[in-house]
Amino acid sequence: MKPFTRIWLVVLTMLVVASLTLNAYFFLIITNLRRGLQDLITNVRVGLATVGREPFTVQVYVDEEIPFVTTVPINETLTWPLDINYPLSTVINTYVNVPLLGRQDIAIPIDTVIPIRYTLEVPVQTEVPISLTYHLQTTVPVEIALPPEIELTLDEILQQAEEGLQ
Repeated sequence: MKPFTRIWLVVLTMLVVASLTLNAYFFLIITNLRRGLQDLITNVRVGLATVGREPFTVQVYVDEEIPFVTTVPINETLTWPLDINYPLSTVINTYVNVPLLGRQDIAIPIDTVIPIRYTLEVPVQTEVPISLTYHLQTTVPVEIALPPEIELTLDEILQQAEEGLQ
């Protein structure tokens, strides 16, 4: 055999061995990927069985400015009972015409207490405008339950993915 043929035979042998090694390596990668995807599908099925039956809760953070503009009509009658004693202390100056004497100026002193018993009714008819902005910052728990239709659709998708792996 010629040396040139021998070199080519060695090179071709090395290429065949490298090709077989790469094929074996890719076969292992694909097998592990397939096994991992089957495990993932199994875990998703178990998760769907749990999630589909029971609602789950998600915490939603709310940070909003809420404007509030309104007018409150007020149509009321306010009733105030008055029960007071009003002290009156004064002098009234007047005159009297007395025959033969003529006009006579007199001063009449008044010193008394006037009782006042009265119910005061005050009608109030107005509109009160209210305008404010409320800054709402809170976390609200939101409970989510998947409807059975979504669970069936996801199950069909998982079956198709499982069939594609086989």
